[in-house]
Amino acid sequence: MGNKLDSKYPVPYPFMPEPNGRKAGMAADTSQRADGSGSDGSARPTGRPSREAAEQIEATMLDAALATFIEAGFQGASMEAIARRAGVTKRTLYRRARTKSDLFVEVVERLARQSGMPNLARVEAGPLEQRLQAAGEILLGWLLNPHAIALYRMIVAEAARQPGLALSVDGPFQRASTAIAAILAEDGARPAETVRMGADMFVRLVAGEALDRAAQGIEPAGVSDRTHARAMAAIAFFLAGWRSWPASAPSLP
Repeated sequence: MGNKLDSKYPVPYPFMPEPNGRKAGMAADTSQRADGSGSDGSARPTGRPSREAAEQIEATMLDAALATFIEAGFQGASMEAIARRAGVTKRTLYRRARTKSDLFVEVVERLARQSGMPNLARVEAGPLEQRLQAAGEILLGWLLNPHAIALYRMIVAEAARQPGLALSVDGPFQRASTAIAAILAEDGARPAETVRMGADMFVRLVAGEALDRAAQGIEPAGVSDRTHARAMAAIAFFLAGWRSWPASAPSLP
């Protein structure tokens, strides 16, 4: 599997080539970098940037990192290439992330936030089926984001060389499962192990198939009517098993 992003999942607009051959969002050779330093690496003017400027620099660096990881893969991406693409010095980039692995985690975490994953912990009260349907829609929106699909492909492709890569970005998945477990825990007294097992199975049943099919190119990224319908059917299927599972039943290891 190649590391280039599939043509139907384009690199975000800020990093598309401009007519003059450089990347949009990158400072020209004769101008200052995004962090205010000169194009020759000279120090930026004294004084701390405003909060707005600092946030913009951080966003630019994470955008550049996302695009570079998608295009080059984890192994092929370098901090130098990311800094160059972002129009900042390596020193500025290393102040944001100590290592490339740390930066990759930041990219994944940010994508999860932007895709609405934190809303799983804020699903409104109501009937269990309704709450799980809302949670399922949030999961699909996050995991079927074209950039999430591209990163998932990259992680799978590099699993042999970077076996710890998937584990390093497992945080959003664990928090998603924790949020689902909190919803399930309100549906009657069950052992905590059973609730967690149910949450893990819910995430896999509702979103796992759609994620795998999109990652393999069988279906496009994004939530189609068919994908949504299958997810809602999966939730009904899950609920049938959940409600019939004895509260005293032993949890799986």
